[in-house]
Amino acid sequence: MLAVKIKNLDYSINNYPVLKDVTIDLEKDNIACVLGPSGCGKTTLLKLIAGLENIQKGEIFINERLVSSSSKHVKTEKRNIGFLFQEFALFPHLNVQENLKFAIKNKAKAKEDINEIIELIKLPHALKKFPHELSGGEQQRVALARAIVSRPDLLLLDEPFSNLDLSLKEEIRDDTLHLLEKFTTSVIVVTHDPFEAMFISNKIYIMEKNGTIIQSGPPNELYNNPVSPYVVEFFGETNRFSGVVKNSQIKTALGNIPVRNIPESEEVIVHIRPQGIHLIKEKTPVNGIKGTVMASKLMGSYSFVHLSVLNENNDVVHIHSHMHPNFQPKPSSAVGIEIDSDQIYIFPNK
Repeated sequence: MLAVKIKNLDYSINNYPVLKDVTIDLEKDNIACVLGPSGCGKTTLLKLIAGLENIQKGEIFINERLVSSSSKHVKTEKRNIGFLFQEFALFPHLNVQENLKFAIKNKAKAKEDINEIIELIKLPHALKKFPHELSGGEQQRVALARAIVSRPDLLLLDEPFSNLDLSLKEEIRDDTLHLLEKFTTSVIVVTHDPFEAMFISNKIYIMEKNGTIIQSGPPNELYNNPVSPYVVEFFGETNRFSGVVKNSQIKTALGNIPVRNIPESEEVIVHIRPQGIHLIKEKTPVNGIKGTVMASKLMGSYSFVHLSVLNENNDVVHIHSHMHPNFQPKPSSAVGIEIDSDQIYIFPNK
């Protein structure tokens, strides 16, 4: 059963298109993520699903019930939706327990539900505290708990971790996923963070700046089989080359790269992820593709190596490689270069 079905949704503000032909399917008790840059219409999409705005074209179904079309609009309070926007919107005059109790429909089970969720969000001693007495991370947990404890048919999360410090963000993101799985809630999350999307969702919809969805699918499919340079680059930086296909190859500063399914003489763009460029320390340059280390920086889980290579015209080309954290070559040292073919993505240069 589909928790949400959005069909061919268009939306404009002052005749300026914000969303174009958006179609989304969310299976019940799954988590979908709409991933895109700031200003692409992600928050507007959530408002339309919630019924906070009237749609202009298309249809929105929640649990197979039509709630929005150009001729029908079910009010927000009748959609059984929970939403958490960037502003947590806790009631400042109510303590944590009262904020949670306010959201619970079955008041007979209020104490049981509150006790269960307060343990899950790791704030058992905060029930009597007011929002201003909580840290940002604690406020986020309470706001999420309040949205979940109301047992909505659908939960909408708008950039829920964007205002948190990095270390706190990772912890709360993990806690949030466990909480959503525990309560088997259907969720749509919007974010601009690709790794957040991959971590928390079953399916990702990648949205372009113009409000269209360019690709959708499970996280591993989008990461490993991107349909365009835009999708590749959304999941992190790449080393980018361009050229013309000749003898089913493209010549780059990192050697000749085989090209499939693109005609001869076609201009192409090649993207190689830094983690697909493997380096080998060498005392002196040897045959094969080689480079000169300009700098290496430990980035925690990996070593960021900035190196230079020469192309066929002896022009210097700058390359980035991500290696294991113990790989720390000295500046000006020589390295051999090998490329992981699974990390190469080639597209026509349109």
